[in-house]
Amino acid sequence: MTQRSRSSSRAGFALASVSLLALVTGCTSAEPTEQSEQRPTEERGPQPIVGWSNGGDIQVVVIGTCNGDPVATVEEDDESVTITVTSTLRSPGDACQDSIKVPLDRPLGDREVIDGVTGEAPPGIEG
Repeated sequence: MTQRSRSSSRAGFALASVSLLALVTGCTSAEPTEQSEQRPTEERGPQPIVGWSNGGDIQVVVIGTCNGDPVATVEEDDESVTITVTSTLRSPGDACQDSIKVPLDRPLGDREVIDGVTGEAPPGIEG
């Protein structure tokens, strides 16, 4: 083996070693990037109601999640209907919201709708 061949082999070995070390250590910054900070969390939990519409014994509830598979629980009494929605928060905002039809035991009538997350009446939706 000539001197030139040995140098090329050593250089190739060194380059391969550095590449492998970078791969093993992750070769990334410990600082979060602006892009990673903007990613929405995908935690499932109670989500506030952003609007609702009275359909008699079916209430249409809108929440600020995006394809989050919402599920609602209802507590009814003579004065109020409390609706709590659990969903996966993916990409909140007006561009992508989920709606869910929530059946009641009887028509809403004069009862007040309460958001089980905030404890307040959510805004109504016209139409």
